[in-house]
Amino acid sequence: MNKFILIFLLFYTSLQTTFGQNGKILVIDSKSKEPIPSAHACFEELKTNKKHYQATDKNGIVINPSTQISEVAISFVGYKNVVDTLQPNKDYIIELYPQIFDLDQVIVTASLTPQKADKSIYNVKVIDSRKIELKAATNLSDILKDEINFQVNYDPALGSSLKLKGLSGNNVKILVDGVPVIGRMGGNIDLSQLNLYNVDHVEVVEGPMSVIYGSNALAGAINIITKENLHSTYTASINTYIENLGTYNFDAMVAYKKGNSNFSIAGGRNFFKGIYLDVDTNRSQQWKPKEQYNADFYYTYNKSNNKVKFQSSFMDEHLLDKGDQLPITYRTAHDSWFNSQRFTNRLEYDLKLKNDYSIITWVSHSIYQRKKLTYTKDFIDSSSKLVKDNTSNDTTTSNALNYKFLFGDQGAEKKLTSLSGADINFEDAIGKRIVDKQQEMTEYALFSSLIYNPNSRISIQPGFRYSYYTRFKSIPIPSIVMKWNPNQYLSIRTSYARGYRTPSLKELFIQFKDINHDIRPNDSLKSERGHDFSVSVNLNTDKTDKIHFTNVELSLFYTQTKDRIYLAPQLDVGTTTFKYINISYFNTIGGQLSFKYSFYPNFDFGFGFGTVGTYASLLYSNQGLSKYKFSSNVSLNTSYMIPGIGVKVYLNYKFTGLDYNANLDEKPESAALDEGIKWSTIEKYHTIDISFIKKLLSNRLTLTCGVKNLLDNTIVLAKGSSGDNPHTGGDGSSVGYGRLFFSSLSYNIYK
Repeated sequence: MNKFILIFLLFYTSLQTTFGQNGKILVIDSKSKEPIPSAHACFEELKTNKKHYQATDKNGIVINPSTQISEVAISFVGYKNVVDTLQPNKDYIIELYPQIFDLDQVIVTASLTPQKADKSIYNVKVIDSRKIELKAATNLSDILKDEINFQVNYDPALGSSLKLKGLSGNNVKILVDGVPVIGRMGGNIDLSQLNLYNVDHVEVVEGPMSVIYGSNALAGAINIITKENLHSTYTASINTYIENLGTYNFDAMVAYKKGNSNFSIAGGRNFFKGIYLDVDTNRSQQWKPKEQYNADFYYTYNKSNNKVKFQSSFMDEHLLDKGDQLPITYRTAHDSWFNSQRFTNRLEYDLKLKNDYSIITWVSHSIYQRKKLTYTKDFIDSSSKLVKDNTSNDTTTSNALNYKFLFGDQGAEKKLTSLSGADINFEDAIGKRIVDKQQEMTEYALFSSLIYNPNSRISIQPGFRYSYYTRFKSIPIPSIVMKWNPNQYLSIRTSYARGYRTPSLKELFIQFKDINHDIRPNDSLKSERGHDFSVSVNLNTDKTDKIHFTNVELSLFYTQTKDRIYLAPQLDVGTTTFKYINISYFNTIGGQLSFKYSFYPNFDFGFGFGTVGTYASLLYSNQGLSKYKFSSNVSLNTSYMIPGIGVKVYLNYKFTGLDYNANLDEKPESAALDEGIKWSTIEKYHTIDISFIKKLLSNRLTLTCGVKNLLDNTIVLAKGSSGDNPHTGGDGSSVGYGRLFFSSLSYNIYK
């Protein structure tokens, strides 16, 4: 240790000789004492408020351009931001503190103002840009599939869906910058449509968030936070991603900041050629060819205590379902195109008031359209003609108008703070498969929560929401969250919350039918209602200047749901026909244990174990643990920076245990014995991903390559019908399209 200090003092002395007094600033890692190249520095002259934007060079040095006393804000990915006051023409060494376990990551979910994750009363998990880069993740399903107690299901045609804490994706609120994502198919958002090329980080809150976010948040909320240029005059990036099995992605972004204005525009194209899993003569591909275009734009204006932001996001996807050649001549085939478009616009206004109070209000409009067009393809004359009948072509359009108003002083260092607000959420659906061609519903809601801090170690937050629905009975939603910090290393959180989910317009009114699916609506569905109890304990030693760190977390939960909305097979009309019904009682219980170790900055190791028990019944509200069907999963990941060559190796392993899904037992002779429920299963499987990352040109160029799905998983055995997922049959469930090799390149320019 003394040798290390001596080397640093000699290094510091040599820098003083080199610097002189020219306003040079050396930015270093506070733990390793290594210089940080390409860190962003914003200098603001205190008298004139004039701003200068710079970046550190390959030696971690930046010149202070100010000729008077100024304030500097320095930031870099994976480090806490530092703000300091500087004298002109004076040299400084500024240390950035690394964020080892993301507990110091600034979050905004369920909060009025940004705050650190470990300061939040909620247990918020942060998936930052470093992890997205390590996993070479391109969309939301890539980054969530390896998380403990998360299960991502794949449908080769409809995309990927999510199950969290034993509850399906229609109980998980998915948001982008706080705006609900629309366009659910079969109750689920296709996670592969949510790209990460413009994402700063992802915030995950497990457990009911219904007080803040309303319906569809019984299992939790996932908030995707997009990038915003805060520290550079301009920045630009280009990214490519290629897989050997036929994936070719490209995206680019440019952002510019001048004075009080800041704007960015980004776009990308993703292409997948499709996969044949079986070697035969059929044209139909199990994994359908898909092409996707994305575009994003934002403009912000900041002046003193006011901020205005407008942002726009557009997605256009084209999926081709090739049909097999038709007998007797085999001259023709029916090919169907599924075109999906999502367009969202959002306008936000923030105002900082006196005494730490703030107002945030925003309004957004989203439109989602899914169009199906079927053509008869003639292989002799190479022609294609649109099929003109009532079932082969269809267009369904959904509109959502959301308004949110927030007021309070939450986050301030006070004994008592508050957050109150109002929501208006309007949604409609238009299409020929909808009952009466058009349906709509609206929610009007008021909510409020108080945070009481009797001392610096304890926080208590009761909350309440009251919603009025135009189609359903009004529902009062209470919650209470408590946090206790016995010392600087340990935090304990416990919570109770009531959750609910109203039936969607599609579940109530839309009939979806094609060659593979027949899903019928039910306009008499009841709202799901639930109670959730959870507790978590977190031990974090990342509080000192040492380079060894550990983080241990244990969490437990119990969720009780009544009238769960379920897609049930209708055995009396055929095995491919499904209808939405209510299951009287549906409960989940489980927990997870995670351990993380870091030997900074070269080695990281993580281990996680999770288990979820599921109980379903038409007769009884609760039974003993012996009646629960438990599914377990294990995750292991590690990364190592190879000395000398600067290549980081990342390995991720996950074991997904036997998965249970509840199905209705339609046979009277056995229904009384099994409480009306039959269980289908999906077999256990293992996945391994490996990647290699190399940074060049002062961290501006990143090269990544590796292998995903090393064990070559495609389909795992599924037994029994799975009502909640009508695309999983008796033969198996899709979990991937085989082993693939990938490479990606990312280049960034900033000033």
